[in-house]
This record gives sequence, structure tokens and C-alpha cells, in this order.
Amino acid sequence: MSIDRFEMALPIPPWLRDHHFAGRAVLPLVEAIGLLARLIAEKFPEIDVTRLNNANFDKLLVLPEEDVLPIFIELERRDERQAYAALMTKKVGKISRLLHHAQMLFGGGIETAPGQSSKPPPPENGSAPSWAIIREKIYAELVPFGPSYRSLHGELYLQGDTASGTLIAPDLPLSCPALPHPFLLDGAMHAACVHGQSFCGFVPFPVGFAAMEVEKAGSLQQPGRVYHTHCRLLAAAKNELRYNVRVWGDGGIMNISGLVMRDVSGGAIKPPAWMRQEKG
Repeated sequence: MSIDRFEMALPIPPWLRDHHFAGRAVLPLVEAIGLLARLIAEKFPEIDVTRLNNANFDKLLVLPEEDVLPIFIELERRDERQAYAALMTKKVGKISRLLHHAQMLFGGGIETAPGQSSKPPPPENGSAPSWAIIREKIYAELVPFGPSYRSLHGELYLQGDTASGTLIAPDLPLSCPALPHPFLLDGAMHAACVHGQSFCGFVPFPVGFAAMEVEKAGSLQQPGRVYHTHCRLLAAAKNELRYNVRVWGDGGIMNISGLVMRDVSGGAIKPPAWMRQEKG
């Protein structure tokens, strides 16, 4: 089937600049997901955008100082159940070319990664968590985002290969009305980032995932309400970690299978020394 490619202006509201990496404001991957999901739902309303596969975030999209960013979108119907979407920008030089920042498949079947189920994880076995880190310390030293993106709430508990805590979304617009509040998934990935820093020598940044599935998205859209998140480490390599991540509350559940967290700074950004010293 033919690919529909078009240019559009992406508005840059002030709160997006609270999301940054290495001192530069970057587009949150959750906003890319929401934008592409909304465009797919408009063009192919029969596609289920709450089911998503093969999400890749190939290159950080640094936000300009201007209030809008010219972007290019590709949409393609793959079959009766799935559609492809990509977000790109144009690099201008001697040879202009399009840079892919996000691409993914919406709809179709979901392949659940090992260790993932459709239910929230059971309560801990009663033993005290090995480590608790308060929200203020996380956002001061481990995930130094501005106030809009500090959606972890209270304490984050690290125990073995898991991290668990709570989330609160701010009263800001939804990226896509068919999906959960984007700040919830963003905060859940902060939890995975903190967990990764506790034993690896780099700051892991999300660069993609195998699958996402949402049940009752409307229950995961309420600003100011407390939700739960749980991350479990699946595999660790030299510069890459893989997690299963869940967010749930009020009957809604969002599962992320095979979240890839990678060292995108080339070793330039490292966790503070106290993270590994306290972990032992």
C-alpha cells in the first residue's frame, strides 16, 4: 500500500521544555506516541491504537527555541489490522535528508514478553524493600527534569530486579484521547531509569519497546490521581537494559513489554557515586 507523507507544524508548549537530556530540551517519546496514535486514529479509525508493536525511537528530537517545529509524518496501512507511523525532521545541508525520530506499528496482535501478564503484579512477600529513594532526590540528581515531568510520587522502592512506586499526572492536555495520560508512562520510565542507575555505570534512556497494550485507557487519564507502577529487569548488557513496565489504577492497565533503555550519551553521563555505593 502507498505511504502518505506530509509536513506539519508541531506546537511546542512551555511544559515540554521541562523534559531534557544533557541540558537540551528533547521531545518525550510519549508525546511522539500520542501524536502518531492520534493521526492514525484520524486516518484509519478502525485501527486499535491501544495496541502497539515495534516502537523505535531512533534519534533524540531536540526542541528548537521557536514555539513550533516543522516535522514530517509517514502513515501507511499495512493490512486490515495494522498501520505504520513515523515522525521525522529534515536535516538541511549539502544533501538534505529526513531523519527518523520515532516509528512504530499500531494495531494487530501483541506478543507479550517473558514475565509479563495482563494483571498487576502481586503484593510483595512482606519483606522490607532493600532501598527507598524519595521523589525529591530522584528529580534533583537522577532524572533532572523540570517540574512538569516529575510524575513519580512519594518514594520509589528498589528490590532486586524490580522497582515499584506511585505516579501522579499533572493537569495538562492529553496527547491522544484514546491513550493514557502521557506523563504516567514517562514517569514509569523514570522508575526504570533510576533502577538501572543503581547497578550499571551509565544513565539509561528509553529508545524503544517491543509492545504496548492498554486496557481501559480512560481510567488512566485523571490528573492528580495516584496510580501505581512496577518495572522488572529482563536483561542487562554492557550499554543496554531491557524491562517490562506496568502502570495501573482505577481498573485501567498499561503494559510495556521489552522496554529498551540504552546509554545514549556515549558514557559522558554517569550516575552519581552514591547510587552504586549505597546499592553495594
